[in-house]
Amino acid sequence: MLHSKLPPKQNHKNPGYPSVPPNPSIPAYRIMSSSLGGLGMFATRKIIQGELILSERALVVVPLRMPPMVHPEGLQLLKDFSIEDRLALYFGSVEIHMQTLLDRRTDEERHAYMSLHANVRKDRSGHLNNILRTNCFAIAPLRKEGDNGAPGTFGTFTGVFLQLSRINHSCGPSASCRFHMPSFSMRLYAHRDIAQGEEITVSYDERVWESAVSRQQDLDSYGFRCSCPSCANAAESDRRRARIEVRYNTESVNKRNVAIKLMPKGKGTNDILLKDIDEGLRLFAEEGLETHSYYMTLLWYVCSVLNAIGTDEARFSKYCYALIRVYIADGFDLGELVSVFQLVVVPLHRLHYLS
Repeated sequence: MLHSKLPPKQNHKNPGYPSVPPNPSIPAYRIMSSSLGGLGMFATRKIIQGELILSERALVVVPLRMPPMVHPEGLQLLKDFSIEDRLALYFGSVEIHMQTLLDRRTDEERHAYMSLHANVRKDRSGHLNNILRTNCFAIAPLRKEGDNGAPGTFGTFTGVFLQLSRINHSCGPSASCRFHMPSFSMRLYAHRDIAQGEEITVSYDERVWESAVSRQQDLDSYGFRCSCPSCANAAESDRRRARIEVRYNTESVNKRNVAIKLMPKGKGTNDILLKDIDEGLRLFAEEGLETHSYYMTLLWYVCSVLNAIGTDEARFSKYCYALIRVYIADGFDLGELVSVFQLVVVPLHRLHYLS
């Protein structure tokens, strides 16, 4: 676990690990009251697509499934317990784990953790665990220690953050999080331009192609009703999302991308291609799904179409830049993108401010 009051432990196998989490030289956000409920994160200036908004280390990091505090022999006795009683024993163990962890934190860190919202569950989960389950972010798999210091297996962990855990949900989010192992921090990136004063949102639910009703069922565990534009106009939104899933999924778009070279040249073909990309861009913008991987595939297709037509260099450059910024928001750095974009003529040095 990280502890802000202790000096970093020297790592002889990886000198300099973890590195200092980077953050913008000009702060991009503040935490304040939100119309969505409680507190939220708001942009204090215009934030550009692909820009790093925040990089933060967690208050606590715990395994997704904590082991029960029961002696191995006692596990045999649990088979005679009801499922409800076994859950109660498990959640009681988790509460002890969490209390032990928080006892090792500073007073300031404990207060920060306890100030986070906790949705009360019906499964007899304790208060500390409810805070964890309401505010946690999944962390990339970390390697657990094996016996006698030997390399162990990879396990999924979760973390609670002082700032990031204040971000509210939207089914059409403006940002997404990526865990950065070299700095052991979570990074928040903008996936579209965010205006000054606008609330920054992420998605708590990965099932973006499900209906608004189904998504809300998943969100009930957080204790709120989603009122984002997609949920406010559920019937229309469901139709748009169904169209995106069928027409603009990665496999379908990649097939059309390959077919561009086989299509006859001329105005008729150009009109068909432009209509196709315009529809895709409109649907993704209306649903706010720029954080989804399908959007990256669509941008590749848009650039390919505009490059093949070759009559609108300004628009071609615009979407090449957009594609690069989406890659940066997905965790790539500019050095990696130089090789990715060798076939796309774009002055990468003009994007240094995004690194």
